[in-house]
Amino acid sequence: MNKIVLILTLFLLTDPLMSQIVIAPEAGIYHRPYLFKVISNGVQQEKMDYYLGLMGEVRLMPKLYAQSRINYVFRHNTESGYIWWCFYPSIKDAKLTNKEMNLSVDILYEPIKKSKIGIGLVMIHKLNSHVQENFYFEPSVIKYFNPSIYYAASVVISHNWGRIGISGRYINLFKSENIDSNDSRVMNDRSGFSVGLNYRLFGYKITISKMKSAVKVSIVLMK
Repeated sequence: MNKIVLILTLFLLTDPLMSQIVIAPEAGIYHRPYLFKVISNGVQQEKMDYYLGLMGEVRLMPKLYAQSRINYVFRHNTESGYIWWCFYPSIKDAKLTNKEMNLSVDILYEPIKKSKIGIGLVMIHKLNSHVQENFYFEPSVIKYFNPSIYYAASVVISHNWGRIGISGRYINLFKSENIDSNDSRVMNDRSGFSVGLNYRLFGYKITISKMKSAVKVSIVLMK
């Protein structure tokens, strides 16, 4: 509540204040390689993944913008293959199911018109991501990621031509993903990048002006 009051106060002290809000669907490629290690087997996953999502942008002040994205990443599953050497109980193989929903918030500066660069924070949510471990003489076991949410820092570059925009992002996790298992691990997974195209469906221009005894708010749909 205190943050909301502070933001409203800053709005009222600015006479006039104009902001732009843009909404755009986005699609692109996502690449964050990793090593899936199961006992003696190590499988390097380097396939390119894809994502679909939605981007929102608001202009905070001249040349300063905030962007937020929510993306579902279509990540490939990974299989360990047959494991021939291990301690009892004898594990046969394992399969990693990898599902992610990413939410990012970035602050960008516009040094050149229509081109922006900035930094941000990414929240990576593992959606029912798990490892199924199959044994020769024991029932199969499902192991999940612990915790289910991971955080990463990001560097973002974007450019737009009218309604069409492109953005590139480099991310680096603060810590590696962890599977709640003594037999399976994810390694070398902390850094990656994504490149996406977005189409600005619509936007709003909001003007807040201070009058003698009231505050006037005008919202105009941008073409």
